Amino acid sequence: MGALRSWILEGGLADLTPVALAVRALAEPALGEEGAGDVELALVEAVTNVIRHGYGPEGGPIRVEASVAPTELVLRLFDWGRPIPGEALAAAGLSRFDFDPADLDALPAGGMGLSIIAAVMDEVSYRSDEGQNVLTLLRRLRA
Repeated sequence: MGALRSWILEGGLADLTPVALAVRALAEPALGEEGAGDVELALVEAVTNVIRHGYGPEGGPIRVEASVAPTELVLRLFDWGRPIPGEALAAAGLSRFDFDPADLDALPAGGMGLSIIAAVMDEVSYRSDEGQNVLTLLRRLRA
């Protein structure tokens, strides 16, 4: 694994922009502009989900770790909020994009964050042990 960078988000979404930009800058040399944008999007979606669904209005800390190795970029998010329900993880790659974009009334109002993350990252894994949640996002480097 390459050099590890780490940040703690204490102020919710207010802290997210500088971390998202730092992760994008870390990813861009290895993944290019588009790939770095995908990684930034995945991070923003993941942190937003933790704040919205894991902690709620009371908020809480999120530790973000990022590393770039010769073959991959890995993001890990650690939080101590409510765990992700198993059915949400199972559905993330399936039907969330199965809608008619021309039918504006049928567009999902939310709940697409995990599907977006799964679409732009190569691997997504999650575990929750003794009150700590860890979401791992991996993007392979293309030669």
